[in-house]
Amino acid sequence: MIPSFAPTPGLRRLAEFADAACQAPMDEMPERMRAGLAAVAGDAALVPAAACQPGAHAYTRYVLHADPLGRFTIVSLVWGPRQFTPVHGHHTWCAYAVLEGLLTETAFRYDPDTRTAVPSGGVNRAQASISFAYAGLDEIHKLGNGCDNVGRSIHVYGLDAARIGTHVNRVVSVAPESAVPV
Repeated sequence: MIPSFAPTPGLRRLAEFADAACQAPMDEMPERMRAGLAAVAGDAALVPAAACQPGAHAYTRYVLHADPLGRFTIVSLVWGPRQFTPVHGHHTWCAYAVLEGLLTETAFRYDPDTRTAVPSGGVNRAQASISFAYAGLDEIHKLGNGCDNVGRSIHVYGLDAARIGTHVNRVVSVAPESAVPV
């Protein structure tokens, strides 16, 4: 999947941060990616206008930058009203910032006995909120837009653009209500 958008100065800057983060020790990745996203999250021209349109039935991903070495991909996600991801962990590291609107993130913990996700809390993420997660099932979540307006976020995933549609979300079944503590 090759981006069809001209890179903005902000996207080039974010790509430079991601490149540097990929070259640093992995334990520095969260802070480096948070710094990169913080540096560009307020840039109104960060995402080209053509990559700001929501889908009718589900959130929409626009690939904005593909690292030539395949180490990361920068993606714009546009959330129509009441559009959410499935409950998932990640096959790769992921960092994101909210650019517009209020996104809702529900956290889950993995129960290895039942191989299901159990709700463990939630938070509303306003504009400029930044998050980072390593690959795996330690940080399972559901993210989306519970509001009536459009929400937008920018994500950096640690994989090549060709695998964005298949190797980002690691969908996890949710525990039946009877297994969820009250």
